[in-house]
Amino acid sequence: MSLTGDHVALLGVDGMTVSAATSGAAELAWSSDEASARLDDEQFTFGEGPVIDALETGAPVLCSALEVTARWPGFTAAALTKDVHAVFAFPVMLGAISIGALMCHRRAAGSMDKAAVTAALALADSLTPALLTDPDDTTEEVWSQQLHRAEVHQAAGFVSVYLDVSLIEALSRLRAYALSQERPIVEVARDVVARRLRLPGDSHRS
Repeated sequence: MSLTGDHVALLGVDGMTVSAATSGAAELAWSSDEASARLDDEQFTFGEGPVIDALETGAPVLCSALEVTARWPGFTAAALTKDVHAVFAFPVMLGAISIGALMCHRRAAGSMDKAAVTAALALADSLTPALLTDPDDTTEEVWSQQLHRAEVHQAAGFVSVYLDVSLIEALSRLRAYALSQERPIVEVARDVVARRLRLPGDSHRS
């Protein structure tokens, strides 16, 4: 299945992402544009958002006005600074198991109409085979951003070794630093990998 800007237009939204469920987080597999990818990064950084809720509950998450929700304080604040005012997430299911999620966002607040919700649910259902495809299968490029956050995981590995902490703790430290500096976690990770940044307590780095 190949997603394009036509799908964004069909659903009447300004951007879309597709995330794959992993053991530790939701990994971005595709985004319609850079702004959508950055919005997904905010969910990853804060550990909260519509995709995370859709994966956990296996049910659609429809938020027509971020200004009036207290559901995701960190993510919401970041989204509003990016002029995103409505978000909608639809789980990709394999039986009773959530294996991914489709997220749509809009600059204007307001509900998706019934036809758009129906189309989004159908689109999410159609993504199941692609999300089950082995990322190492090079016979076909199913997703354009399989390694979008590869540097984050690489940086977590660096921090884990140098600080002698678990990978989970290392990722937590990366998130905390990104939040404190109000920077995208991907940028922070890139600096760590390139040895341009030393996290607090990382005395072994040069």
